Amino acid sequence: MYNYSDISLGKLEEDLKNTIEECKDFVSNIKSSENIDLSNFNELESAIYDLSGRIAFMGDVHPDEKIRDFGNEADSKIQNLELEIFKDQDLYEKFKEIETKNLDVESKTFYRDLEIDFKDAGHGLSDEKKDRLTEIEKKLIDLSISFSENIAKDKTEVMFLEEELKGLSQNELKNLKKNNDSFVITMAYPDINAVMENCSVRNTREIVWKAFNNRAVKENSPILEKAVQLRNEKALLFGFKTWAEYRLQNRMAKSPKNVASMYESLIPKLQKAAEVEKIELAIDNIEISDITPWDIRYFISKERSKVSSIENSELKKFFYIHDVKTEMFKVCEEVFDLHIKPESNETAWHEDVELWSLWEKNGQQLAYFYLDLYPREGKFTHAAVFDISSGGSSRQELPICSMVANFPNPNTGDGLMTFDEVETLFHEFGHVLHNGIGKSKYTRFVGANCEWDFVEAPSQIMEHWVWKVECMKRISTHIESGESLSEEICEKLNKSKNIGVSLLTLRQVSFGLADQHLHGENFKDSLLEIEHAAQKVTTITYPKDINHLAAFGHLLGGYDAAYYGYLWAEIIGDDLFSRFENEGVLSNSVGVDYKNKILKPGGTVPAENMVKDFLGRKWNDEAFLSQKNLSK
Repeated sequence: MYNYSDISLGKLEEDLKNTIEECKDFVSNIKSSENIDLSNFNELESAIYDLSGRIAFMGDVHPDEKIRDFGNEADSKIQNLELEIFKDQDLYEKFKEIETKNLDVESKTFYRDLEIDFKDAGHGLSDEKKDRLTEIEKKLIDLSISFSENIAKDKTEVMFLEEELKGLSQNELKNLKKNNDSFVITMAYPDINAVMENCSVRNTREIVWKAFNNRAVKENSPILEKAVQLRNEKALLFGFKTWAEYRLQNRMAKSPKNVASMYESLIPKLQKAAEVEKIELAIDNIEISDITPWDIRYFISKERSKVSSIENSELKKFFYIHDVKTEMFKVCEEVFDLHIKPESNETAWHEDVELWSLWEKNGQQLAYFYLDLYPREGKFTHAAVFDISSGGSSRQELPICSMVANFPNPNTGDGLMTFDEVETLFHEFGHVLHNGIGKSKYTRFVGANCEWDFVEAPSQIMEHWVWKVECMKRISTHIESGESLSEEICEKLNKSKNIGVSLLTLRQVSFGLADQHLHGENFKDSLLEIEHAAQKVTTITYPKDINHLAAFGHLLGGYDAAYYGYLWAEIIGDDLFSRFENEGVLSNSVGVDYKNKILKPGGTVPAENMVKDFLGRKWNDEAFLSQKNLSK
């Protein structure tokens, strides 16, 4: 197990230098070898993958700014190393010597993927185009790292007097920093969630919403514009009209046309339902036509409190983060035949970070995972799971990943979670399970290394358990009395699940439409034009002085032309959960089948085939539409 606790700049610099040299020697040995097979390429990939997990990952999480900066610099060097390797003509010629006739299916898939990577590196292009491609790739690497870094380094704060934060509970106020008589609202999710869901002062919600959605706008807008232009130019080099066409060719969706079809099918249903939701939700004498984006979560929170007969501030007292996490583990252990054990965190990069191990119930260890759950200055600001090591090497035998999130910190505050945060915890743990359970003899297919528009399905499905009465009772424990939520309250909460769901889904659709616009034929439109065009789908009026695309980390974090994947995967995830709905929400037999047929294959089997194997049929959107109370 790599020890992050005693790293220094000197150690990281030496590790980076030595491993890059080791990889270059590896390439030289492959090129000079008479007997070459896929295992040589897998070992090379594994070395690069683990290097990124040891060093580049620190750019997102390490408490020391100098080490974070070095992690980002190293990320650029590691990505450029990969670029250099796949552009090597002699290595490509050596790769083509591999005999494929007797390869098993998994190996043939690996060979095909490597072939795609070599072609994407420019083999087959003219020398002039290949040189230009290299320039574009290097610029995109640097732009991506700068974009993410600017969001993490953004220190926007807004301050309010107590009367301007009316609606927040005393516990929520205690969790905020203070500056004399003013309370400080940072852009960390616990602060944002408290205001957007509970503050009855509309002007305060507006200020906070605008501040959050305008993070890094000056720094990142030109970066995003440049990245979009370069991506389109790269697509043209390969004979594609748009980056979206180039990007989707090897994914489940196959083409932007199929993405558009998904949206075209759902948007009318969602908009029709949203018009009803606005009428049902509007409070505080706000006219339907005047509803703004900073009203939606507040409206939903108030309506959910009314329907469930429990105020948001009281509901949070049932969801202390450590209690929720413990019971979540127990549910997963029972449903999926697993065992989850605490480990010493002596190798972690911060004292708040936890280390756990994942085991099969029969005793076989599967993986390790870190939990880095609380906000810190300079840390990654969203919630995600990062691969650290795929395992299977002399350096690290078992896979390791880390959940990185920004939940309320029990070490500095009360650690009480909103219900949405509970849902997010389950969602991200779905990625952890995928990373730990997924198996392959090749690094590139381990765990969640599968088709990008399927990768969210095993996390989307996890959100369902949060809402089910039998599970909700278990994960809720009152911080003072120790009692669980009553069955009556759980049932009411379950009924509140779809409050405002069409409005929230349309907001997600707007993100996906903006992403497709940015990477489609009209990519030259200004960011504001693209933002405003996408917002129209929400049926809500947005302000003209906001451009959240600059703080939309997904756009340069791997989800370019692929943000649609969240909705695509949610539809699949809902269909997967339909088996649990029909055969038992906590059914161990279905859970083990799901583990073996969906999680364990990792990226070794096409997602379409995995899903069909589990469901016994091709997936469809019936369960999704039923979950959202939308008619066909």
